[in-house]
Amino acid sequence: MILNSVSVDCVIFGFDNSGLRVLLNQIDKDALKLSLPEQVTTDQIKELYEQHPVLTSDHYWSLFGSHVPENQDLDEFAKALLFQATGVNNVFLQQIHTFGSLERVPYTRVITIGYYALINPDYYHLKQSGLAKSLQWFNLNELPPLCFDHDKIIEQALIKLRQEVMYHPVGFHLLPENFTLTEIQSLYEVILNKKMDTRNFRKKLAKMELLVDSGKKQQNVAHRAAKLYQFDIQVYEKLKKEGLNFRIE
Repeated sequence: MILNSVSVDCVIFGFDNSGLRVLLNQIDKDALKLSLPEQVTTDQIKELYEQHPVLTSDHYWSLFGSHVPENQDLDEFAKALLFQATGVNNVFLQQIHTFGSLERVPYTRVITIGYYALINPDYYHLKQSGLAKSLQWFNLNELPPLCFDHDKIIEQALIKLRQEVMYHPVGFHLLPENFTLTEIQSLYEVILNKKMDTRNFRKKLAKMELLVDSGKKQQNVAHRAAKLYQFDIQVYEKLKKEGLNFRIE
């Protein structure tokens, strides 16, 4: 049975040369109707889906969300939801907040547990869900009309991400396996919305000894090819146990 008053919504962040982006979708109404008999056991749930703004208008976009089965763990359901929506497994996923405003869904009471995931758009090949008629990355500064309180969920996810990157290397999940020092700095400047001194930034990274030289350089660039680095998760885990402060400003 599906819980009609509890849902999960996932904010999927990505990063590229255009900045920090969020992945949104629009649901195919006909495809959803065909799937409901297998997923839904009550008329009330069907009514909830039928009144969803994304299903009644092409004007709205939404995060990836669904009502929670009563026999499934929240974190596991969020992972399954992310895989169903994108075809991607084993990505960084973290719970951020519970959204329970009385009026967040105007026609009924739904409490949603928000998560955020970090994906590098160039590193993963996203597989569009059969329920989605549209799947698109949007710049955080140019979001389309969103349903319900999804703008607040994105805002809270960004706050959580900014807190996390100051003390933990979660931002590296937004980078490819091999990256330049300039790309790391650009990532942090975009997430934190502040310009950083290049010399100080690189000095702090070097002191942490979290990066290893991949032995490779950039290819097919007009400027002098820069070294490519990789993140050493084993070094981070060791330093974290010793009280590592990953604060970068």
